[in-house]
Amino acid sequence: MIISPIESNAWLILIAVISYIIGSFPTAYFATRGMTGKDIRLAGSHNVGAMNAYRLIRDEKSRGPAVAGLIGIAAVDMWKAILAISIARWLGFLGYNPDIALIIGGLFVVLGHIYPFYFKFKESGRGIAAFMGVLLALNELSLPLWCVTVGASIFAAQYVLIGKINRKAFFSILGTQVVGRVVGIGVALVPLYFFDHRLLFPTLAATILILIRHIDRVRAYLKELPTR
Repeated sequence: MIISPIESNAWLILIAVISYIIGSFPTAYFATRGMTGKDIRLAGSHNVGAMNAYRLIRDEKSRGPAVAGLIGIAAVDMWKAILAISIARWLGFLGYNPDIALIIGGLFVVLGHIYPFYFKFKESGRGIAAFMGVLLALNELSLPLWCVTVGASIFAAQYVLIGKINRKAFFSILGTQVVGRVVGIGVALVPLYFFDHRLLFPTLAATILILIRHIDRVRAYLKELPTR
């Protein structure tokens, strides 16, 4: 089926809107509110994400419910992205370039997760879980490759910055963890490209968006470094 450029643009806009709306669902907010009665935006790191929710639920309840909440929140956030990519892929059969549909779907579902309309477009989560869902939807084997790259970068950053490996700092809010995470998220594009070159453009825009969202954390860590 041949469609006009106007029709193609209309479908791409529809994909962007649908993906953004799906991504905007604040899973961590509702889970934390339901389990602790707290507003996650006003507690902990103020980040509307799975890790902040885990810490708040753990402090209010116990480790068991916190782990369950962490897994549940991450699973739903990943499922949001899988749904958005699935819709983009399905609508791609209408005749336009499906690669553009996947780029838009991946970007806007992460954009919705980070700047949801539910919170009047203010900064919310950092988009990690949603991005992992994008990877899983594009190629399920790309997710473990990405996770290994980011994890290795976190440990490498610990060794370079503090001279030792600190497993307890792996899930810290700041410090070497955030530096390694930012480096790993950027570097991970390279093995993803060689693994499947078709993954590069659908993940590039979302990766840049996530890195921008981490700038404040990196700045906060750099300010804490002792001056020589």
